[in-house]
Parts: sequence; C-alpha cells; structure tokens
Amino acid sequence: MRTPAAVRYCKRCWKKSEFVSSGLFRINAQQKNLDVWLVYNCQTCGTTWNLTVLSRINAYSLPQGLLERYTVNDSELALLHATDAALIKRNGAECCVAEAEVVGPDYSWSGITEIHAATKWPLENKASSLIRQKLKLSNRAFEKMCEERKIVCLSGQNLVKCKMTGEIVFQIVP
Repeated sequence: MRTPAAVRYCKRCWKKSEFVSSGLFRINAQQKNLDVWLVYNCQTCGTTWNLTVLSRINAYSLPQGLLERYTVNDSELALLHATDAALIKRNGAECCVAEAEVVGPDYSWSGITEIHAATKWPLENKASSLIRQKLKLSNRAFEKMCEERKIVCLSGQNLVKCKMTGEIVFQIVP
C-alpha cells in the first residue's frame, strides 16, 4: 500500500522531488536519549531522507511497547507517521495530494441524489474542491447551493470549510 508522497528539495536531483516512505525506521541512541526517523526515498534518484519522528527523547518516557514497534519496523506505525501531514510539514516538506474517490451518480435536477466522497489518507485540500469537481460547479455556485441547503452534508461537516478525512456523505436536493 503506497502512502502519499512528500515533496522536498533533493540534493542529488537539484530540484524539488517526491519522496516516498520506505516503511522503515532508523533509530539512534546516545545514552538514554533516542532519535527516531522514518526513512523516505526520492522517486527520481533513490536518495534517502530521514523524516524526524522523535528527537532527543528519553527512552524510558516512551509508552511501553512503542520502542519495540519502531525497532521491528511496524508497518501500521510507519503508515501512521507517513500520513501525518503536520509531521511532514514540521520536517520542512510539503504533502502531495493523495487520491480521492467521489462515488455516486451524476448530478440530476430531477430528484434527490446522495454522493459519497472518500479517501484513504487525510488530504490537505478542502472537500469542497472535490465536490465542486464532481458536480462541475464554480466556487460561488457551490457556496450558494450550500447556503440555500440544496447541498446538505449528511456526515455533519461544513462542506465549505472541512478538509477531506475519511468519508463525507452529502445529498443534493433539487
């Protein structure tokens, strides 16, 4: 399962490149302090980049079993860190836009239409951009339909402001 890439400057390519998580951790210990990195590889040249997960943390302050998960390269833990947009930004990289799927019939004025927008990973972009793309609407037209309650979110989020996380179900009322 491939996670969304991180974009950063590659010293070998001499340009911004996409880096993909290898799913492997690198751990360094100095006395009681630990550093933990998630290893990424450049898509173009294969250069490695270490995304800092933990820095100078006392080994005894970690929850029980967490260090073991880092040492055995727990794939779930690697996936959790590779999809953490805030962690990637703190490390000076940009998050690539992950793929999202909008499932449902084409918009019809004749009746109520229910549409599901879903993604595996949290996205940096707003849900409204995906919905507008599916419905072929301008930003202004989309906001007007939301105000008039012609587009209603059944998942409880504000469609104009929320970011894509998990699944959003919305209904179009003619």
